[in-house]
Amino acid sequence: MVRTYGGAEVPNLLAVTYNSTQHVGQTIDGKFASLGVSTVGKLTFDALGQKVRVVHADAAQLSTVEASLRSMPGVLRVTTVHRLYPQRVSHPYLTNDPYFDGVPGSTPPLYQTASTVGQWDMHAIGLENAFAYSQANNGSGIVNSGALGSTSVRLAIIDTGEDVTQQDIADANVVRTQCFITNAAGTSQSVGTYVTDPDGHGTDVTGIAAAAANDRYGFVGAAGNVSLMLYRVFPTPDSNCSNPNTTDPQCATTSLDVASAINDAVANGANVINLSLGADGSTCSNGVDPDSTEGAAIQNAIAHNVIVVAASGNSSSSTVDPPGCDSGVIAAGASAYNDGQPNGSGYTGANTEYVASYSNYGSGSWGLVAPGGDPVSNDADNLHWVENLWTSTPWDPTDAGDCSVDPFGEVNLCRIWIAGTSMATPHIAGAAALVLSVNSAYQSPTAMKNLLCSTADNIGDPHQGCGRLNVYRAVAKAVGDPNLP
Repeated sequence: MVRTYGGAEVPNLLAVTYNSTQHVGQTIDGKFASLGVSTVGKLTFDALGQKVRVVHADAAQLSTVEASLRSMPGVLRVTTVHRLYPQRVSHPYLTNDPYFDGVPGSTPPLYQTASTVGQWDMHAIGLENAFAYSQANNGSGIVNSGALGSTSVRLAIIDTGEDVTQQDIADANVVRTQCFITNAAGTSQSVGTYVTDPDGHGTDVTGIAAAAANDRYGFVGAAGNVSLMLYRVFPTPDSNCSNPNTTDPQCATTSLDVASAINDAVANGANVINLSLGADGSTCSNGVDPDSTEGAAIQNAIAHNVIVVAASGNSSSSTVDPPGCDSGVIAAGASAYNDGQPNGSGYTGANTEYVASYSNYGSGSWGLVAPGGDPVSNDADNLHWVENLWTSTPWDPTDAGDCSVDPFGEVNLCRIWIAGTSMATPHIAGAAALVLSVNSAYQSPTAMKNLLCSTADNIGDPHQGCGRLNVYRAVAKAVGDPNLP
């Protein structure tokens, strides 16, 4: 998950939201000129009938500028712009490459043990059975080629960037790359197509969501072979970013950048958006995001029937972080597998699933959970982590994944052990994209949430929301299998 710390604000930036149906743009431009402020970014939320100008003002005149703008006819609100920071539950534990098939001789249901490589997380949600609908003679009498992921469906990942040189991403159908990064001073926003990932978080999320299927290499993603739209909204980190409590703006994105990426994804045909990010320490009021810029972008996306999936948060809270708590968003909490060995929640027993100790949750059917892992410090148990891709170009060499030749003789495949609601989110976003690959009738945030909730597994945890994701049952219902598992 990516989060803000205590609602950190970007100094001297104001987001001015105004009614686009009224002819106030020229008046606002004139007001900006008279106040001596400069425009940093512009956003249009056509489904909401709103526009936003993000402006920079000197600290000495900030309050005067804010008051003056609030008083203008047509201006709906003037708010601050916030920063968001990357977060992982614990320091990654590095390992060799895992495979969807597991090591030779691996057996269901997980195709993995505590000491062998594999993708228990994908098997826990039944991905191999969902994929089976793409194959003839699968036993159901139903064949749908989209069940391996259709390139007509577009999944957008908005994160720290993506290492497109990793073969599992290079083999995927990447249809758009874009970056939006506001500088630390808050005076300008850079826009381009450079998405190289100096952190690793975004590459990992992308691998979980949609690492190429059937490329005889590395991992498989929950969405199979859907098309990818890859976004970078974070600057290159510095030495302060290893501190989980940092407030260094170089370690953060802004709500302007996130909103810009969301808008771009919507404008370019995204069907599903993955947001492994959020604002720790705050929550929504009646489903309204406390950051109006981010909130407007998300509501605009939802108004276009784009499915938005966002992390619930990693602070063991009984409230879901924004934007996971935004109205219409599918919130993703983290589940974990209990194999009888010490885990992050201190649970005992074996062969059970539960909601991870760190995972935020809400009341009622606030969302659902998916595999995110729950390790203890320096945990050597493979089943306590989610294993997937990592960047080959980390800003901190000590935070590099394992890029050595793996046990299957593959080279240049960087991989890592990691845990968090960030990892749970792309399982759900990927599942949504896979569902759309077989049945476009679910291209509705409400319809998709209802489907994923109605087919989720009850793991008996009071914090599970509507249950733990079961992509097999979701796809089975979407293809119309009368023998719904």
